[in-house]
Amino acid sequence: MPSHESILADLDNDPVLQLLLTGQARTVAEAEEMYLNASLPEVIHLLQSSLSDEELGQHPLLVMFRRHGSRGWEDSLS
Repeated sequence: MPSHESILADLDNDPVLQLLLTGQARTVAEAEEMYLNASLPEVIHLLQSSLSDEELGQHPLLVMFRRHGSRGWEDSLS
């Protein structure tokens, strides 16, 4: 079980939570979208790295991209 200090450190380093706490985003979905948009250069770097497909698939940033998906964009086409 993680210690109280490690949980707090994780929260302090969570960019989505920081966007919410600073008022830059009003909802988790909005904060995730802002974070993902700002993270595109990191995604490109990850895709160009020597990580295997399995490692890429488990990377937290790419997991968030898959979870967030492109539903809003797909829905806006109709």
